[in-house]
Parts: sequence; structure tokens; C-alpha cells
Amino acid sequence: FGGSERSGGRRGRTSPIKGGGPPAAAMLNRERLVQIEALADEVLRTEEDLVDLDRQLNGRREALGALRRGEAPGATQWLAAQGQFLRLPTGTAREGLQRRQAETEAERSAARERLKAQTRALLREHPEVTELHPRVCELILQEQRGAAPAPGGDAARRNSGEDAAQREAAA
Repeated sequence: FGGSERSGGRRGRTSPIKGGGPPAAAMLNRERLVQIEALADEVLRTEEDLVDLDRQLNGRREALGALRRGEAPGATQWLAAQGQFLRLPTGTAREGLQRRQAETEAERSAARERLKAQTRALLREHPEVTELHPRVCELILQEQRGAAPAPGGDAARRNSGEDAAQREAAA
């Protein structure tokens, strides 16, 4: 072996990734970048779905606990469901909450499996996705939020560090 790592048996094209992988031209391919972005978007959407499902589970858990502890006295209970308020017998309300809780737990399990599969697909397409520099991640998040970079970013920190070094040398 000549000392340079080659990717996929292609002659003369070295890989920019340690240990092999696609050549530099493939890394900058627009279609591939769009696919990576779509996969990452799917992962983020599934994570948001999981947060929503957890919120629903917690709300129902609180309601079931209140019914169990007797904090909601009376033969009937008001229940908010799909944009409507319903007055149901306490037993029926409890059964409905328990049934919906079980359904939501099943949805959450399915969403977790889907998230794992989506994450695996993203990592297959772009293994270095987890190796982004923290500053790059911060800039991407700021861009998504529509915020400008924070004043006094890396350049200001570097300058202040250089100024401090110059002041120490002068002293």
C-alpha cells in the first residue's frame, strides 16, 4: 500500500474521511446534501412528535392520579377531548383516559423505533453528522431561529485573548 487511503477501490482518488468513505466530490454533491437535510429533518420532526406524546402522557397521568386520589369528587367529570368539553361519568372518563394512555404509549414506542431507524439512515448517509464543531451547531441553530450571531463571538474572544497576551508582554 502506498500510504494513502483509497476509497472503494477507486484508483488515485483519496478519501477526505479517515478510514475511507466517499471522495470529496461526492461529499459536495447537491442531491446528497439535500437528502442528508431531509433525513435530518425527519429525525427532528420525530423528536418533536416524541416530546408531544410525552406531554400528552404526562397530562393523562396527572388526570388519572387525581381520579385515583379522589381529588376530583363527584359522579361526573369534565373532560376536554379533541377541542370539545364533555361531561362523562367518572368511571367512563377513567376508562377513556386509560385507553387513550395505552394508545399513546404504543404510539410513543412506535415513534421511538422510527427515530432509531431514521437516525441509523442519517448516520449511514453522513457518518460525520455527530462530529460537528459546537460553534457550527450554534450558528446553524441561530440561523434556523432567524437570530443574528451573538455579538462578541469567536473573533471578539480571539481578539480579547490576543489583547490580553499583548498587555501581559508589555507589562
